[in-house]
Amino acid sequence: MKIPFYSLRWRLQVWYAVILFLTIVALCLTAFQLAWLSESRRIDATLMDSERDLIRAFSRSRESGVEKNSKGENMSPPERFLNEIRNGSLDPSGDLDDAYLSSDPGFRFYLFADTNGKALLRSENAPEQIEFLAIPESGVSEDIQTIGENRVIRKSFWFGLQSAIGTNITTEVEESQRFAWSLAICGAAVWIVGLAGGWWLAGRAIRPVESISRAANEIADGNLSERISVSKREDELHELSRVLNQTFDKIQDSMERERRFTADASHELRTPVSILLSETQRMCKRTRTVPEYAESMEVCNDAAERMRTLVEDLLLLARQENAQLRAEGEVVNLSEVVEGSVRDILPLATERNIKISTDCELVHVRGSVSSLAILANNLLSNAVLHHPGNGHVQVRVIESGEEVILRVTDDGNGISPEDRPHIFKRFYRVEKSRTASAKHSGIGLALVHSIVTNLRGNIWVASQLGEGSTFTIVLPIVRKTER
Repeated sequence: MKIPFYSLRWRLQVWYAVILFLTIVALCLTAFQLAWLSESRRIDATLMDSERDLIRAFSRSRESGVEKNSKGENMSPPERFLNEIRNGSLDPSGDLDDAYLSSDPGFRFYLFADTNGKALLRSENAPEQIEFLAIPESGVSEDIQTIGENRVIRKSFWFGLQSAIGTNITTEVEESQRFAWSLAICGAAVWIVGLAGGWWLAGRAIRPVESISRAANEIADGNLSERISVSKREDELHELSRVLNQTFDKIQDSMERERRFTADASHELRTPVSILLSETQRMCKRTRTVPEYAESMEVCNDAAERMRTLVEDLLLLARQENAQLRAEGEVVNLSEVVEGSVRDILPLATERNIKISTDCELVHVRGSVSSLAILANNLLSNAVLHHPGNGHVQVRVIESGEEVILRVTDDGNGISPEDRPHIFKRFYRVEKSRTASAKHSGIGLALVHSIVTNLRGNIWVASQLGEGSTFTIVLPIVRKTER
């Protein structure tokens, strides 16, 4: 696969190459400086030894005794040395090392001059380009410098003597150059190997990002089943991949719910719409009697009522599933809401000879009065409508620790084990209750489940065929200190 130059992998590699290059250059320079410093110290130590040897050689060739200067004072050894050079009484050639007579690499030399820089005594191999230090007003000044390919000790005395004693460092310079080249070659090799390793590491680091991008593109193109391959390494990208996969799962589940919702709603609306169309077409074919028109209008009215109920329930369900109502609502007296729902359903229960008993403690939850009323109304209407009659429904609201429990129990027909896992799905109807609930949309329990979920609660059902059912809802309680 061709990787564009502006990609993250290229940018990482460029930054890595620059940083690696600067690091290698810094290390090579440091190594070279340390090596040259060590070599310079060795050369300086050798040069100082040469100076002492040269002084001893001149001392052996000089006559003993004490001389007076122009002021009548005893001359210092350097003054006597200058005076003897001027007189031509020094001849150290027989006591000097052969290095002072050679011009081969590594040779040694000396050079002495007066105040004007005029050479008074020098070795034959001494270079011409040596510059002396300025004469100090008192004492002596000295330094050690590299001049050309020579390392030189230079001294200047207050009375006019200037000296330069040095050694040729051509061999050391060549060795330093070879060492510098070897450092450069090794550094370049390390840099190339580092670039290859960096490219490989960058590829491994970016591979999960490429996988994430590829999966996102597939999902954007409509393949909702595509997922990111999660690595076994417990790193940040592993966590990101896991979270994104969970997000994609939720998106797929949401899209699937929307698809089922649309399909189910279309299916449920098709029947009343078909009834309306067939009745109106039948009535329009020829003139009918008044009773026939009245009968047809009643059929159309029933179909329209069914459509209105379905649309209202769908709007309520969509509102809940779009999370418009959350637990961060107002504080509600749940017992009061439940008792109000019991009063609303009591006429229907009385008509079916069903007794409703209540046991409601004073408890508060956080939510919406309307959503809690829908929840209670649906549970109670299901308990009454699906009951064969001549029975009992018990409603309890109790406090249990940090929770509120709403429990609705009936002694009706019960729910079969095959139907229990599906009763909270939209448009699902238990076969035995299909006739009794002909005026209902089949999304009541789905709406209840959605409301409970939005209120951060739980709901479950316990039921036995022929013995009845118990719906239990658990919601977080609101204490007085939280109101």
